[in-house]
Amino acid sequence: MHHTTIEQIQVAATPRVTGRLNVYFAVAALVLVVAAPHRLAYAGALACFGALGVDAGGRGYLGVLRLPVYFLAPTLALIAVFTPGPAAVSVGPLAVSWPGIQRTLTTGLRSLSSVTILSYLIVTTPVPEVVGALQSLRCPRFVVDVSLLTYRAIQTLFDELARLELAASSRLGFRTRRTTLATSKALAFSLFVRSLSRADALDDAMQARAYDGTLPTPTTPNTGYGYVGTVLVVLAVTGWGV
Repeated sequence: MHHTTIEQIQVAATPRVTGRLNVYFAVAALVLVVAAPHRLAYAGALACFGALGVDAGGRGYLGVLRLPVYFLAPTLALIAVFTPGPAAVSVGPLAVSWPGIQRTLTTGLRSLSSVTILSYLIVTTPVPEVVGALQSLRCPRFVVDVSLLTYRAIQTLFDELARLELAASSRLGFRTRRTTLATSKALAFSLFVRSLSRADALDDAMQARAYDGTLPTPTTPNTGYGYVGTVLVVLAVTGWGV
């Protein structure tokens, strides 16, 4: 048994958009989603990038997307429960208000669509390609460094989750619904602790290889302009034209 790493998923991915254009595409779409005033734009981004991500990475993309959803779901539940207003559903001492449902829907769609875009970028674009694109945009050095660290941290989280799930599965941790719930709790508890340890090990490895903050920037042909134009037009129309 083995787990698939982010690097293996990236190598096997077959994106419709390639080169630094893919980075510009994801960043532009993310800006449109964050700025869009209508929820239809969030749904459009979710559909477009979900389809592009599955087409490029298959199950690997869904595996990357699953990790942030684990952390997003409890947050949305708290928003629904603690937003004041007329109660729509009551279960014991807990009540979900109508404003809570509306806010949860808006926040959930916006967050999930943003995560879908970022997961697509992670699956289809290696780190050096992202760094090269940011440098070509004349981004400040600290922006490039923070983006690189965030990008790599997500990769580390995904790899660590895969290892933990593999270990739990080999011990029949997902045999029944009850054991699955208990195992999921244990995974969530230990994920950040283990990932911090992995991050320290990664930093030590980079320092041992005389890393000076500069990554090689490969040159890959840009393809897929038609897909880029179509998706961005869909997001602009659904965000501001409807």
